[in-house]
Amino acid sequence: MKLPKSLSRPDIATEVAKLWSIVALAILLVSFPAYAQKRSTAPAATNNWLQFRGPNGSGVADGPTLPTQFGATKNLAWKASVPFGRSSPVVTADRVFLTASEGDKLVTLALDRKTGKLLWRRDVQRARHTPMYKANDPASPTPVSDGKNVFVFFAELGLISYASDGSERWRLPLGPFSSFYGMAGSPVLAGNTLILVADQRVDSFLLAVDARNGKVLWKTGRTNYEGWSTPVVYTAKNGTPQVLILGSNTLDAYSIDKGKRLWWVTKVGTYPKGVPALSSDVVYVNGEGADAPFLPPYDDSLKKYDKDNDQRIQHEEMKVEPQMQEHFGWLDANSDGYIDRAEYDFVRTGTSTSGHGITAIRLGGGDGDVTSTNVLWRLQKSYPNIPAPLVYRDVMYLMKESGIVSSVNPATGEVLKIGRTPEALEEYYASPVAADGKIFMVSASCKVTVLKAGAQWEVLAMNDLDEECWATPAIAGNSLFIRTRGALYSFADGLK
Repeated sequence: MKLPKSLSRPDIATEVAKLWSIVALAILLVSFPAYAQKRSTAPAATNNWLQFRGPNGSGVADGPTLPTQFGATKNLAWKASVPFGRSSPVVTADRVFLTASEGDKLVTLALDRKTGKLLWRRDVQRARHTPMYKANDPASPTPVSDGKNVFVFFAELGLISYASDGSERWRLPLGPFSSFYGMAGSPVLAGNTLILVADQRVDSFLLAVDARNGKVLWKTGRTNYEGWSTPVVYTAKNGTPQVLILGSNTLDAYSIDKGKRLWWVTKVGTYPKGVPALSSDVVYVNGEGADAPFLPPYDDSLKKYDKDNDQRIQHEEMKVEPQMQEHFGWLDANSDGYIDRAEYDFVRTGTSTSGHGITAIRLGGGDGDVTSTNVLWRLQKSYPNIPAPLVYRDVMYLMKESGIVSSVNPATGEVLKIGRTPEALEEYYASPVAADGKIFMVSASCKVTVLKAGAQWEVLAMNDLDEECWATPAIAGNSLFIRTRGALYSFADGLK
């Protein structure tokens, strides 16, 4: 989301509404792999894509040859109709797994990887109906697979695991959760440990479950406010597997065996989405924030909205600005129908000025707060925080709204090039992915821009699938999988 620099501008209601429309779309995000290979995050030849953005959330595949141009009549292997959901596809040797929702049904799908044929569909009934912002949906989190079984998280039910034939292996009821914009973080796998982060308004936690039977291994409380980021797995030099979690204000590392908080870095921004980007022994994170509060002082808002002079702002009083009224629940933390000074000031100061932009953090060395020793550089500009950073062939790529692409030197934070995707100047919710020397960036209307990778990147093509797109693509073998609002496509090079 993009934070306005000043709240004195006449279009602030529009900007804040746009800001929080984007917040909830953090849905796109996420799932993860088995234990990271020993301290290395460079993916091997990528025939599977078992979680959001592939091996350990990197967004990078090695080995495949992918098409530059594709569409309904070009390089199309197959197209399958699927129910709506904002989660991304994951791919095993012979399956593509997706989640969706239809009415009271929470849906998990398995499609044949080669043909797109529906192999099975499993529906479960919602345990409850949780109010959430309209830009989110009940099937936001992306599944994760161990290559055979699939693990899915529905905030209105909990965790469920299915075998490759669709038989239910186990389920673990969870919730209800407290987040005005809904939940979005996806489960990740570390060997036989399934990890779920639930950063919410109250009672945030980190949960580890035995992936073989669904038994809870440990649960660690977190003090973080709302967040929609999915973690990554890192193996330290001493061989200790850790899970790195981007929360509001901090990046935290926990031991995977016991859930102990090991070290952290502060002032990384708030309301995190996407996923940390690992590259060798550095992790890059992106958080929202500003140098000054993005809301005016509470007394100024009272003058504007508080018509009955009770020193609180009611939902009805905000109707003078319908776009702000739509996001009333974001500020009304206890859902009592009023915004009081404490609730307002918590958002105004506590969650908007604690750093922002891209932070590069050296991994390894130190316990506790390592902010002063392990932060390599910060790039405090208004960069996107729904599409995650992509590090590919020693260049970082950032995509933000209006089709603005930046390339950055990941070693120094130096901005190398800023430009636009000329035929796709709109919003972006999907995270970029890379393979075959190409970067794939998918816009909200599914205009897929293909860049030639490099510090001075170039636009190679724009492919228009002409439908809403929230999901991040998957790359497996020589195939590119793209999910739109109502379909899943598989593209491959050399097809007619």
